Amino acid sequence: MDKKNEFLIPVSGLALGSHSYQFEINDDFFADKEYSEIQQGKVAVSLDIDRQETLLTLRFGIKGTVRVACDRCADEFDLPIEDERQFFIKLGTLNAEESDDVAVVDADAHDFDVSTLIYEYIILAIPMHRVHPEGLCNPEVIAMLTKEETPAEDGEETIDPRWAALKDIKIEDNK
Repeated sequence: MDKKNEFLIPVSGLALGSHSYQFEINDDFFADKEYSEIQQGKVAVSLDIDRQETLLTLRFGIKGTVRVACDRCADEFDLPIEDERQFFIKLGTLNAEESDDVAVVDADAHDFDVSTLIYEYIILAIPMHRVHPEGLCNPEVIAMLTKEETPAEDGEETIDPRWAALKDIKIEDNK
């Protein structure tokens, strides 16, 4: 099946009732997305559609892994993701997006491309804080981040040379 047609679901020709689709998302899918923060991943997407006269209810189930950079050590790792989302397609007279989860599609439209929804839902399934499981971060980076500054040998406090010049500034108090 053609890659572009793989994500087209029928609209006008879809019989009333329930329908199911399965999609296997891989690195090629993410490579097609310009400026994607995800370049690698393996995600299974199940799509259940409930077709009514003028409404299609799309239920997406997302489960898999995506390769992301760790927020703590910056090494890449495979992050498991899992999510469920719902989207509604109203059949009407003009193509428009009513809200984030509702689109109005011409009743005579032959199909609807779900690839953008799948991509957005995968991105939304990624948590804001992306870190390796405990103990798996790069130990060299963690050691560098946790290293404390050592005091000078003579016991005096060392000042960063970038800030040393500020020490000589005299501020007059004009009250």
